[in-house]
Amino acid sequence: GYAVTTRHQVDAALARLADAPPDLLILDAASMKTSGTRMSRAARSALNGVPIVLVAPEGSRADPGNGATLTLVQPFTPRKLLNRVARLLPGDDSFNLEVGPIKLNLAQRKVRCRGKDARLTPKQARLLEVFMHNPGKLLTRATLIRQVWHTDYTGDTRTLDVHMSWLRRSLDEDPRRPGLLKTIRGMGYRLDVPAEGSGREGR
Repeated sequence: GYAVTTRHQVDAALARLADAPPDLLILDAASMKTSGTRMSRAARSALNGVPIVLVAPEGSRADPGNGATLTLVQPFTPRKLLNRVARLLPGDDSFNLEVGPIKLNLAQRKVRCRGKDARLTPKQARLLEVFMHNPGKLLTRATLIRQVWHTDYTGDTRTLDVHMSWLRRSLDEDPRRPGLLKTIRGMGYRLDVPAEGSGREGR
């Protein structure tokens, strides 16, 4: 159901797409037996804002600095690829969350809050998603680490605290005096929104 254009050279593909940017770009690095990092970074530089799916060969480790929106390491099923593509394509309201003044597009990892727009990293988007599913509830550090980083290790929570700081910069006018993401000392964090602010949610 998609209009697909295939090119066998990255430079040729980018030259063509510069005039008509696609909704999404898939880089098949696995077929070339390469990590795809160089290709992905070149594509990101040329197509800023376009989601990029990097298909990496079996045994590869996803590099968060490779410029890709999503890295899929072989082997995986065609269905998994199609599911990821569907999530990344723009204009799908089923991947929007709205709570109070916060509007989050999960597919594109874009957040809008009180007239301010920002693009989030995958972990920041997941972190905000957890809060938006639980407005007004205290979320302990252990809960957040488990749901976002998928680990029960809580010996060092600095990574969480740093991500909270970054997230506040995207939401609050003054991150030093957060009005939405509150720190509950010694316990965790809570998303505070007006009682009437909880809006629609779709997944």
